[in-house]
Amino acid sequence: MVTFTLRVFQICLVSYVIHQIIQFEHKPETFIETGCLNDEDRYWLWYSAIVIGCFLTLFYSVIGALIEVAIFKISGRGTPTETEKRRHLVPICKCYMVPMLFVRTLGFIFLIVSLTVTNRFCKCAYHNSTREGDTEEEFLSACPTNDLRTTAIILIFTMACDVLFPFITLVTVTKQKIRKIYRRIRPRRDRSIEDVQRSWQTTCKRLCECSALMTCYMFGGQKLTAGSYADVAIALADFLDDEGSLDIVTSDIAAALICLVNIQKQKQIDCKHQLLQQGGLFAKDRKLADRLWKQFISSDTSHRGHTRKSGSAASKKETLDMKMVGDVESGGQEDPLNISQGKMKAKDYGDEMGSSISSLSRPTDADLRKILTNKDAMQSISYRLIHEHSHVSFEPTMASVLSPRNSFDCFALGEGSRYCAVALASYSWMMYLWTKKCTGCCELTASSHPRCCRSDENLIGDDICGWKKATVLKTLQIDESNLLYANFCNDVGVNPYFIVKDDEWKTIVLTIRGTLSFEDMISDVTLTPKPLDEIGEKYGFDGRGEFCHSGFLAGACWIYDDLKRHRILDEALEAHSDFGLRIIGHSLGAGVAAMLGRMLRQQYPNLYCLCFSPPGCVFSERTAKESKDYVCSYVLHNDIVPRLSYESLVNFRNDLIEMIARIKCPKHKVFDANFRPWNEKAVLSLPETLLYSKADIPATKFYNEFERFKLRQSERQQERGGQQSKMSAPGKIMHMVRTSARLDNVPCSCMLSCMKCIVCCGFSPVTKKYKVRWIDSKDLSEIYISPTMMADHFPYNIAHALDIAAESYGAADRATTMYRDGDGCNLEGAKMVR
Repeated sequence: MVTFTLRVFQICLVSYVIHQIIQFEHKPETFIETGCLNDEDRYWLWYSAIVIGCFLTLFYSVIGALIEVAIFKISGRGTPTETEKRRHLVPICKCYMVPMLFVRTLGFIFLIVSLTVTNRFCKCAYHNSTREGDTEEEFLSACPTNDLRTTAIILIFTMACDVLFPFITLVTVTKQKIRKIYRRIRPRRDRSIEDVQRSWQTTCKRLCECSALMTCYMFGGQKLTAGSYADVAIALADFLDDEGSLDIVTSDIAAALICLVNIQKQKQIDCKHQLLQQGGLFAKDRKLADRLWKQFISSDTSHRGHTRKSGSAASKKETLDMKMVGDVESGGQEDPLNISQGKMKAKDYGDEMGSSISSLSRPTDADLRKILTNKDAMQSISYRLIHEHSHVSFEPTMASVLSPRNSFDCFALGEGSRYCAVALASYSWMMYLWTKKCTGCCELTASSHPRCCRSDENLIGDDICGWKKATVLKTLQIDESNLLYANFCNDVGVNPYFIVKDDEWKTIVLTIRGTLSFEDMISDVTLTPKPLDEIGEKYGFDGRGEFCHSGFLAGACWIYDDLKRHRILDEALEAHSDFGLRIIGHSLGAGVAAMLGRMLRQQYPNLYCLCFSPPGCVFSERTAKESKDYVCSYVLHNDIVPRLSYESLVNFRNDLIEMIARIKCPKHKVFDANFRPWNEKAVLSLPETLLYSKADIPATKFYNEFERFKLRQSERQQERGGQQSKMSAPGKIMHMVRTSARLDNVPCSCMLSCMKCIVCCGFSPVTKKYKVRWIDSKDLSEIYISPTMMADHFPYNIAHALDIAAESYGAADRATTMYRDGDGCNLEGAKMVR
């Protein structure tokens, strides 16, 4: 489409140039009289060269437009895997590449020479005519106008692009052809897995070096060596290398993504419909039905009658509400977060409350339908994406919605809102300038002190202008004495962090920065699980048979050693014995914080970790479950990072490739369907028109190669020591669900309806529509495709969502009051005592 538009534009330009040349009043005698030309024949030769160049350009533009139309028509035949129906593209592309490139080059040469000669002759004529006293009007009538020259320059520029890029493509294709001929003459040995890894290592190294150079090393990269990419190369080779057997292009991936989104939506709608049917999932899982019914009655009666209850009745009602909140992990009726707020026993409720509970445990089908038609009640249901035996489906699970009457709920939400701003400050001056685009630079310059003007042994790795330290102080609005220590050094396995003192909440806060540099990206991708056996023995916890993400473990070990080296944390907690300890981080920093908390917990048993948007591959399952005692994670809506693990990425890769094989129509029909309104009826009917069912996938060459590719990947996995341990996100997980259907309410992003994508553009419209609930890590075990999955990971967005949610629950003020009254951390089960 782009090249066709370019052809039409060139036709318009060259038509205008030809028209002006034909209408132009030629005066060769002017150039002869001024001595710029010896005879009239040279003038007409020059004129002929211009005309030939213009007509050559017009010829290849018209032919090129027709070829573009033919390519568009033929490329729309067949499915992505039916290459035979598009076999005529090869001769057309060869014709377009070689003969037409020759014509384009000729036209370009004629026009560039003609324009150069024209400018030289006109300058000569103008100089001589003014010297001999001729008028300027006589000169202008003999030379082309400025408009014509400008048009010719634009035309030549488009032709230069039109010649350069096809020429590069031709050279690349020719180079590949020569290699194939050479291999036939002299076959080389088969590539081993080590060769593939070295190739990926070289590619990653060059890509990072070029990116770092283009960004002036603003995002690091200067410390990376060839060895830094070794683990990344192994992961990429194991995950992506297909030995050149799979023929996949970008448009195939785009079409498969559209189909995958539709399939996920369809499965979710089917799951909801099964709940509504007689004898549906609720009939098969009465435990789920009982829990949903009790939670619905609890929330419904609390909205209608909470204000009318007083005295002991109100106390009993609140106790009953607390009792009926379902535990999302265990499925029981206990407090979902093990909160100890006094001894709540069933005998204290009285016979009336006991009979209420027993009556709530047997809902009828009519009762369940009442729930499923209630919008607020449906927020309690979480649709968990599951992947079993290459089949994707959803299953309904109960999510415990946060209660404004639950002390821990309010405290956890308020604390998350307060300390997410601290995590935001760790992203240095870049995030500060993002949030304050107009005045940020001036504010930081006024507040900072150059490195040569200060000497502070507790400040390491700040830039020469002192902006990193100034960012922390300006963002948090704290005094310099409250910044106890900061180490901004950054490398692979070396994460910047700082320690601040929160006098109001009596807390020492250790904050670890998330992914910002190329070194951080290498740490992220170094996802091979590392055993915790020796680490557990060293730091006093049971790590036998457990694993942690290699990059997070390396970062935690480095911070631990740095803390012991400078003893800042020990001295701060000794000087403030009544202060608590919080370890917080976002993204990469969240994973490092969870592991660091595990290492320090033997020494500081009352520490607590707040992990904002943690990756989904921090701990193996048992360690992740144990971390619920000291970790609280915060996830915003469809954030993709908490759903990322090796297993989820493998499932997503296989689903994507399989979706390409399942498409049974031309790709342009898939793209057309993406621009139509997606109501429930359209979503349910679309797969039938676009996709084969799993049982009817044709045995094409592509699908057979895909099956062999999966077999090779499985064999490589076995060679590296069997299947990887199943990893998950740490701690209790608070999930903030955006209930507004309007995607333009997403902070810091806007929805381009024509492209169906999210673009972070700095806008922050206010939205107050978040439903906050506790979920299990299994709810984040698979990747869910959404337009906001990248924007939801942006640290500013999660901070904004936490502020809005905390305000709607009144959590921030309540948490502050709890801290001041000495009850803020008195949550026995969560181990949050100061």
